Amino acid sequence: MSAEILKGAALAAEIKEDAARRTAAFKTRAGRPIRLALISAQAGAAAQSYLKARVKAGQSVGIEAGIIPIGTDWTTERLAALIAGVARDETTDALIVDFPLPEAIDAGKIREALPPKKDAEGLSPDSFGRLFLAKRYAEARRLVVPPTAMACAELLRRTGIPLEGRRALVVGRSPVVGRPAAHLLSLLGLTVTLAHSKTQDIEQEVRRADAVVAAAGKARLVRGAWIKPGAAVIDAGVNQDGESLCGDVEFAAAAANASFITPVPGGVGPVTTACLLANAVLLAESRL
Repeated sequence: MSAEILKGAALAAEIKEDAARRTAAFKTRAGRPIRLALISAQAGAAAQSYLKARVKAGQSVGIEAGIIPIGTDWTTERLAALIAGVARDETTDALIVDFPLPEAIDAGKIREALPPKKDAEGLSPDSFGRLFLAKRYAEARRLVVPPTAMACAELLRRTGIPLEGRRALVVGRSPVVGRPAAHLLSLLGLTVTLAHSKTQDIEQEVRRADAVVAAAGKARLVRGAWIKPGAAVIDAGVNQDGESLCGDVEFAAAAANASFITPVPGGVGPVTTACLLANAVLLAESRL
């Protein structure tokens, strides 16, 4: 078997087209564009390139995005105060805090400081709680959901594989991808196992899964030979491999067994960006 390569460009374009239409409608009603603030302490060239790409993506759908840099010497209290200021700014509709943060900053307290009405990545306790209270997938899609998790679920739906009653494995339990992705898959009717660093015999867990979502942040953790014949593989990992990028799945070997597989880069990434923009639009619309 040779897998169909499930690229994210087509799905991302659909989501962005809808976001552009809704952004234009917002501008007509509000008399201004939707505005997104990106708070970041990342100073490296790669990080800056990634941030600029987000700004450009926002512009492509009519969202005015701006980067707010913070220093590596900032404290939790100083960053929380900045977030509070953005929360009070009536001309800013959505907010992203770029993780990871400097070591001196308590990431947990910053997530708690995120204003739910402007939390574009769905990481505040309020946003997170609303997602886990959702009982149906259609309900979750109307919420602000961590964009990478939503991208994984939407790409899996696009395979057309019957999902209800099948087994899914999510590798990685971060609040950004793994845990919310596991909940979304359960809403799609899959029986979900959440694997992590303490999971014993992860190979056997992979071998029995009809769908695998890899989000552990460890290069080629999931071996291609482990993939069940005909399984769908969604690889959300992004790891530096010399001068190139690779995912959490051993791609070539996995593609020989899977029915569908996402590439890295070019799979989950573009859909994540599109879902983020859709979240910003949803937040802006809710404020009208």
